[in-house]
Amino acid sequence: MLVPILTLLIHLTCVLGWTIPQHPFQAFSTSQSTILSSELIDKIEHLRTKWEVKGISIGLAASSNTSDHSATRDNWALEAITFGEADRYGKKVKGDTLFAIASNSKLFHALSVGLLMNNDTLLPDGDKLRWSTKIKDVLPEWKLMDDYASDHVDLVDLASMRSGLPRHDIWYGVVPPVEVVSNMRNLRPSTELRQHWQYNNNHYVTIGLIIERLSGLTLPEYVKLHIFDPVGLTSATYNATQARESGHRSDGFSRQAVNYTACKASIEQGSESVDRGCLGEAGSIDWWIDGDGLWQAAPGGVIMSANDMAKWVKELLQPSVLPPSLIQAVTTGYSVMDGLPTYPQEGIKVYGLGQWMYEYRGHRVHGHTGSVPGQMSRMVRLPDLGMGFMIAINDDIFGLFLHEAIANLILDDILQVNDPIDWETYVANQSVASLPSYTDVPLNPQLFNTTIEGNYYDAGYGNLNIVQVQSLEPSLADIIVRTPLNVTGPIYLAQLNSLWISHMVFTHFDGQLFNWTLVYTADKWDEHDQKAGKLGKTEGTGTAIFTEDGLGMFGDYWGKGSTVPGSVVDEGKVKENAEVWYRRL
Repeated sequence: MLVPILTLLIHLTCVLGWTIPQHPFQAFSTSQSTILSSELIDKIEHLRTKWEVKGISIGLAASSNTSDHSATRDNWALEAITFGEADRYGKKVKGDTLFAIASNSKLFHALSVGLLMNNDTLLPDGDKLRWSTKIKDVLPEWKLMDDYASDHVDLVDLASMRSGLPRHDIWYGVVPPVEVVSNMRNLRPSTELRQHWQYNNNHYVTIGLIIERLSGLTLPEYVKLHIFDPVGLTSATYNATQARESGHRSDGFSRQAVNYTACKASIEQGSESVDRGCLGEAGSIDWWIDGDGLWQAAPGGVIMSANDMAKWVKELLQPSVLPPSLIQAVTTGYSVMDGLPTYPQEGIKVYGLGQWMYEYRGHRVHGHTGSVPGQMSRMVRLPDLGMGFMIAINDDIFGLFLHEAIANLILDDILQVNDPIDWETYVANQSVASLPSYTDVPLNPQLFNTTIEGNYYDAGYGNLNIVQVQSLEPSLADIIVRTPLNVTGPIYLAQLNSLWISHMVFTHFDGQLFNWTLVYTADKWDEHDQKAGKLGKTEGTGTAIFTEDGLGMFGDYWGKGSTVPGSVVDEGKVKENAEVWYRRL
């Protein structure tokens, strides 16, 4: 199997019940927390400045007996702890600063389906909505390539990520939900129904459409009416334009020219500073999506402040609006995510309905993560202790490992462990350990005489126009050449109309074998709201096989689950075995 040639770091988100007395919310500065130790707060700020991350926002909720390892019904502390800058103008992160929580939005939508059930919502055929309801009985647009899965996938299968479909994120750009659902019939499965956990944003687009069809409201309207407003999440919104006009929306920040070899050296040396080559060039991408972004609400559209994060965590730990039985339903495990613990201190993660569950040092943990260009989020709850928090970071490179490291540092601080871990080094080492090594090209690579340039098409992924790299504009070419390439011939490039990927680069390896590299680029904005060049990063690499008839994509182009076997590169059965097959036009 071909080994990728580009360095890659990215692996690596109303029914009114019983009520309780509500205590006033208080937002504290970074030095006044009653939940976290001052030493930990100093450590978080040190990590932020060391890795030159712009801003971090943490919303926390804790019952009065958290330190005694038991939860109480009253006297909750709610805090917003903030660090650094929110945007390119230098505004400080505050408790009301708005961040994209990305896939942490999915929980709102799993809960919304449950609320519809609690309201005895009826299906088109007159039956009641249940978790076992088949998708085909709700949406006429629904169909999968696998006929059995198409007929049998139910709401639990979608919400727990076990339909048999891999991510297939690359195909869509600005596409309305109904078109996303209609196109799922054109996407190849990587496994059978209910065999493996595979993260899939298309599942939650489908769930969002179901909520709209059965409620008669848009998804944002339904969630606002039945969750945001009753819980008191006053700043939470799906509308990115509205968030910007409030004056509280943060920027997303990205980087380019990050030297991961220098990062690895800095981590291994345990130095207090990071090599400049590792840090690269950071800049604001403004926001990850143009316009209001409402069409992308279902898989990850919620925008929220730390003030509201704290309220939301508290509601999940001690529900006063949501039925407790519904919290239990979404935190019941249905799918094993990875099969092995990530760290010795953790148990195996299982996935429920928009939530993962595992044990940390013997304590039950519920939560999720979220990621969009420029911003990261993480929710962690300890239901037996009555404590939880959400973290938002506006850096999409180092935010990936920092939100995990910070989360575990907080857990160790709350649990007052006797053997604290240097989670910064531990998590960073896990990240760099997965970096692919360089592969030398063959000494005498065979030429591929068939023309590469041209138009290709797949029913699920649409058109792909491949041209030689010499036609690139200078700014994009600069981003590409900053990453080392082992090249035995011309470089080819396709511009993608994808939400997550802007370009795909092809470099020749041997014969009909090529390497593909996915690239994300975005405009860099300065404090005067002027474009100041481009920011770019690689998002994935793999193997492509060109034939006279088309192009087969291998090497996890489709985004399979970690327990699913990889596709087999077979030059004799390219069309049959490819994860995605683009026919030549």
